[in-house]
Amino acid sequence: MTTEASPPLSEPRRPKSALGLSRFLGVFVSPQRTFAAIAERPTWIPPVAIATGLALPLSELILSRTDWRSVVTERLAKSGRRLSESQMDAAVEQMRRLSWVWDILAVLAPVAIVLCVAAVLWAACQAFGWEVRFRQSLGITAHSFLPSTLGSIALIGILWNRDTIDPGAVSDALHTNLGFLVSARSDPVLHGLLSSVDLFSFWAMGLMVLGLSAAAKASRARVAALVGSIWALYVLGKAGVGALVS
Repeated sequence: MTTEASPPLSEPRRPKSALGLSRFLGVFVSPQRTFAAIAERPTWIPPVAIATGLALPLSELILSRTDWRSVVTERLAKSGRRLSESQMDAAVEQMRRLSWVWDILAVLAPVAIVLCVAAVLWAACQAFGWEVRFRQSLGITAHSFLPSTLGSIALIGILWNRDTIDPGAVSDALHTNLGFLVSARSDPVLHGLLSSVDLFSFWAMGLMVLGLSAAAKASRARVAALVGSIWALYVLGKAGVGALVS
């Protein structure tokens, strides 16, 4: 007498809050397993929400300690314009009043960056004939930027004890890239190239390779070549823009 085998029990789904926390930790302690899970069941809101939540206090910290008179003076020097003392005071006050615009841009930036990068990666995968859904690309991209979120926390700690903050030098404060070797004001093109040699950028690209290779069922070498090529085009484009505006 034979007995019919009972179907395997499906794994219970964890609440999204618990799933987001486990993936946040998994990105750092078990990235291969975590990104395979993200490729199978994509999520993206928790990492983007964390990055957005940190963007506002970081922006407020920078804006509240910016020497706006120095900023205005520098811009006037570049344009060759001269202002009277009263006009200078008015210009400084106007920039201070409009600083809220930078808060809005800072809050929108994490979402915009994740969406743009995810769209580029998804389109590139489609061009190579890899079956990657946009939601997979979005989830992989969002979690790949989590190391940069830790960088934002460290940056807040570094800037907290500074009386004044130069907005143009904030990206070099952590020394996680080579941009601090050259002043952005003296050589913006070289500074842009050196700042692209960044620990968090390479970390994010490595995580993207893990996730996309799992989603596309493609070799990591091929996915790494794709991600690296996109990064190289971005760096060259940034250098070109820097050369035009300098």
